[in-house]
Amino acid sequence: MASVPSKPPVPSGQTNSLRERSLVPSGMATILPAAAKQVRQLESQLLGQLTGRGYEEIILPTFEYLDVLAPGLEPELIEKCYKFADRTTGRILLLRPDATAQIARTVAMGMMGAQLPLRLSYRTSVFRYEPEHAGRDREIFQVGAECIGADDAAADSEIVTLLIECLQRVGLRSFKVSLGHVGFFKGLLVRAGLSAEGQKRAEQAAARKDLPHLLEILDHERVAKKYAKSILEAPELCGQAEVLARGRELAGGDRTLLRALSRLTAVYQSLCKAGHQDILFLDLGEFRGFDYYDGVVFDVFAEGVGVELGGGGRYDHLIGRFGRNVPSTGFALNVDRLFRGLGEQVSRKKSRAVSARKS
Repeated sequence: MASVPSKPPVPSGQTNSLRERSLVPSGMATILPAAAKQVRQLESQLLGQLTGRGYEEIILPTFEYLDVLAPGLEPELIEKCYKFADRTTGRILLLRPDATAQIARTVAMGMMGAQLPLRLSYRTSVFRYEPEHAGRDREIFQVGAECIGADDAAADSEIVTLLIECLQRVGLRSFKVSLGHVGFFKGLLVRAGLSAEGQKRAEQAAARKDLPHLLEILDHERVAKKYAKSILEAPELCGQAEVLARGRELAGGDRTLLRALSRLTAVYQSLCKAGHQDILFLDLGEFRGFDYYDGVVFDVFAEGVGVELGGGGRYDHLIGRFGRNVPSTGFALNVDRLFRGLGEQVSRKKSRAVSARKS
């Protein structure tokens, strides 16, 4: 996006060791008129696709009470929250760090009498502290959808299909969706007898595809070689239907692993039948950035953008942290990254046109 930078240029003669006074907080941006018009159009197209599919818009509060929302947030995310005191009550407030947790809280505390499944959509910003050197935004523009109260492969397929339709609606042509099931890798770890802390660290290493670190964790946990081999292989199991076949071999007779593969297979086959096979690839080491995901999960990537544009998955126990469990699935798209992906697509098209004229 075209924006006002968070720092002014360093005046001539000023040493780089001096820290200049920022005009805008790091990780934040002012979007200038031309880009703002494009961003709003992009958001409207996405939201229009969602509401047209029956996902009613919900508008979430900008800040919440920490003690109320905390059950839906993992400790690492709470550390990244921007917190301040409510002048009236003295209770701690936080700027919205995650829309899905807010929707889970809203459904549990005010919408449980509604007929299920609920189909909700939103466009909002989330706020998370990131170190300056991480190169990440601290305010993230999102458009997303949640399907609440349906627990079957059809609901998983619906939400992935909806994500694909949204990207096609805004004109993104070249993208891939990585599809996995967090229950498979977690099941491998449980079968191997890792401690709770070891499981968490192993999941993080697998999400980064950091196999050397994963091996260190398994050695530290004294995992038997036959189990360690399967765990180390899973994050590299990426591809098409052959991935599922190999996954069944690794599962052996473990029912937990086979159930995860069965659901993933059903969703994959449904999406392929709908004509999305060329867009999809399977990844048995797929993980999302939040620990509330417990089923089929997915990320979307586009050429020229080094990080995912968004993603989501199933979270059957998140709403239960605020009341009773309700099976749910959903996704969120990072509008800024999608904007960049569309820009990269235009640039590549122009480059090809120039090359064709020269030849």
